[in-house]
Amino acid sequence: MVLHSVAPGVLLGPEFDRLTDDTEEALLGSMLHQRVIVSDVNSLTRYSKRAGLGWKIGNQLKLVIPRESGERSYQPSPDIIVHTGANLTERQPSLPINVYGPPALAIEICSPSTAFEHDIDTLNPQAKPSAYAKAGIPEYLVFDPTGDILPELIRAWRAGQSGDYAPWLPDPATGRWHSVLGISFAPQGVLLRVYDPNGNIVPDNDDMDDLLTEREAQLAARDARIAELEAVLRRRGE
Repeated sequence: MVLHSVAPGVLLGPEFDRLTDDTEEALLGSMLHQRVIVSDVNSLTRYSKRAGLGWKIGNQLKLVIPRESGERSYQPSPDIIVHTGANLTERQPSLPINVYGPPALAIEICSPSTAFEHDIDTLNPQAKPSAYAKAGIPEYLVFDPTGDILPELIRAWRAGQSGDYAPWLPDPATGRWHSVLGISFAPQGVLLRVYDPNGNIVPDNDDMDDLLTEREAQLAARDARIAELEAVLRRRGE
């Protein structure tokens, strides 16, 4: 499924001229911030591989969005992006959207230093929701792992018929935010979990480590039981 399109006509108008790039300080975040990013990148990458989709999952990959004025392009670095185009490489240093098309999904993990002024302000044209909509990113989700900024934990938008963002709400039946990519999202503790189309959580690396540890414990218990039975048989044969 390819949801992006190369969009050579996308240019940010003068209302975005003062919109600044993400800085290294803004991207660094807390240990929790990084943990959420890594968990979701793990899960999205694992799902893409299992489903044979060839998605490119960006971890704070810089987007290059041209400005109408011809001045330096706007270069935000969303915490996570999903791009469905097959022509991206794993070592892509940046993503010029006029060359590769916009990502299908952008995710930001709330940080106090950027959330109110940039990540979730839908009224200010100097904020990310307006710029991401103009750039043609179909879905945008912001997650707050602590609830200190967003009591509802998730605030999300998707492109409407006019191209502007409209609220993207959870499905009443599942309580999850269902993406046009076929996956869905929901909070679980401090993590933003990824669900496959069947409603199963896609494991991250920590989940896989836990499964491996559990399996190793099961094998060790089995081996101990076999050794115990062999010892009993030896005693009976003496």
